[in-house]
Amino acid sequence: MQKSSDKPIKLNYITAFKYLGKYMKGHKLRFVAFYIGWLLDSAAAVIAPIIFGMMINEIVYYKDTAMFMRLSLVFVVLTIFNCIMYYLIYQVYAYNWIMFILGIKRDVFQHMYHADAQYMSNANTGELINKVQWYTSECMHLVVRNLVHTVNNALIVIFCTIYIFIISWQVGLLMLVIVPVAVIVSIKFGKKIRHYGDKRVEYFNSYIGWIFEILASLRDIRFLGAQKRADRKFVKNHKKLFKVNIDSGLSSMHAQNVINVVNTLIQMAIFTFIALFAANAGITIGLIVVIVTYFGMLTSNVQNLSGSYFDAQNRISYIQNIYDFMHCPTEEKWGGKNDLIVKDGNIQIENIKFAYDKGNKVLDNLSLNINPGDRFALVGKSGCGKTTLAYMLIGFYIPQDGTIKIDGQDLRDCSLKSIRNNIGIVQQDVLIFDGTIKENILLGKPNATDDEIILACKNAGIYNFIEELPDGINTVIGSNGVGVSGGQKQRIAIARIYLKDPKIIIFDEATSSLDSETEEQIHEAWKSILSGRTSIIIAHRQSSVMLCEKAAIIDDGKICEIGTPNNMVQNSKNFKTLFAVKESEGDA
Repeated sequence: MQKSSDKPIKLNYITAFKYLGKYMKGHKLRFVAFYIGWLLDSAAAVIAPIIFGMMINEIVYYKDTAMFMRLSLVFVVLTIFNCIMYYLIYQVYAYNWIMFILGIKRDVFQHMYHADAQYMSNANTGELINKVQWYTSECMHLVVRNLVHTVNNALIVIFCTIYIFIISWQVGLLMLVIVPVAVIVSIKFGKKIRHYGDKRVEYFNSYIGWIFEILASLRDIRFLGAQKRADRKFVKNHKKLFKVNIDSGLSSMHAQNVINVVNTLIQMAIFTFIALFAANAGITIGLIVVIVTYFGMLTSNVQNLSGSYFDAQNRISYIQNIYDFMHCPTEEKWGGKNDLIVKDGNIQIENIKFAYDKGNKVLDNLSLNINPGDRFALVGKSGCGKTTLAYMLIGFYIPQDGTIKIDGQDLRDCSLKSIRNNIGIVQQDVLIFDGTIKENILLGKPNATDDEIILACKNAGIYNFIEELPDGINTVIGSNGVGVSGGQKQRIAIARIYLKDPKIIIFDEATSSLDSETEEQIHEAWKSILSGRTSIIIAHRQSSVMLCEKAAIIDDGKICEIGTPNNMVQNSKNFKTLFAVKESEGDA
């Protein structure tokens, strides 16, 4: 995986290939075989006109039928060889495509796991999907179309030019005019095309991200009657894409037209020269065929070279996007190496400060002490920093100032693995994979026995539900838990945490989307899992807070009040305001 500490650079033609080279290391022999195959294919294509020209001369000038037949046999064998080689090339190509792209995709995918939480929270979902699915394919296209084919095209140009020089240096000089003209035009227009390629990537990422947001919010859009507004935004996004695609296409077309005009003029000059040499210098029909064929190959391959340069500029934009992502901040900046050892579960938070990139303070000198085994509620208005504090406890965010200690151990000195082994979190949106209930529960402890799973399900209050299913614990519940209710998802999450057996558990708005009856059932399941553990319950509902021994109210990034829920419901104005507790209810 790419180290984020490496200084990112602006990729160019050479550095882009150098960057992709590391993904080719494990497949060197196959890539070499692939290149040799294409080289032999190109060589066959270059040799064929010479043999054909010799065949014509043998019949027209030398009347040597036997030599003609031998050359014909060579020509047929060469054609068959070319067909076989073409088949073998694509066999190797298919394997290289799978393995090479898989390596890049895995690297990008794994980097997502390790990317800094703040960076990922601002990442565009559509752009991330494009990186994995689309941009990785462009990496292979760059290697094959813009390296292998470019090298072979260049070799064909060189060979054809030398051979024509041998036949006639005057015609050879005319041929040489094509190459510098094409190169000059390519360089001139390449930078502009790269600019449009970068803009196209930027606009497309924004558009795909917006599409995913719309798809996730279709129901809300209908309820709000916002279809027209979404449609206007759709049209606006497409106009942006159309404009940059048109500008890029016009630039490429302009460049190719210039090359085509120059090539046409040179073609006329070459045909004129050929006619003169055929009349005055005694050039044979066979040589004329070779020259004309080679001129066509030269023109085609020089155009391919210039087109390849244009294509490469666009593809480098996609590779730059992958490269930049692979250099984004990661959790490597977390320097802790020690194992976190939790015996009691005492949590000490001292003068924590934290702000997101925009500079708005979320936590400001927040201090808090949670005793071992306490059920501690964190409450406050939305955006007051409750979840941010929870994410700090599991190492997602790093405090910009202050310390967090578990049983006297500074979290910053501890490894992320040991922190997350000892501190578990259950959120409102439960992660449910497309698979069986058993597979989803085993995420907490992959090597758990069946007895351990059954015990976890019983303590989570989901065992009876599972027994009623046709396939029991092996029932497939589908992507995102299709077929199970919100309460059942929460119980799966509780069973998962029970298996993991962390010393400290955080419930982050875990019951906020459930009805009162289901919430009560989840609270019952909490009792067994929270017994003997330090737990933090982040809640917007008073019922969840009342299960705790202590509660702290966070306001403006600080702890403004701490007490027992029973006392707060009676005497705390902040608590009553937060949960809209009536005076008569509080005094009861």
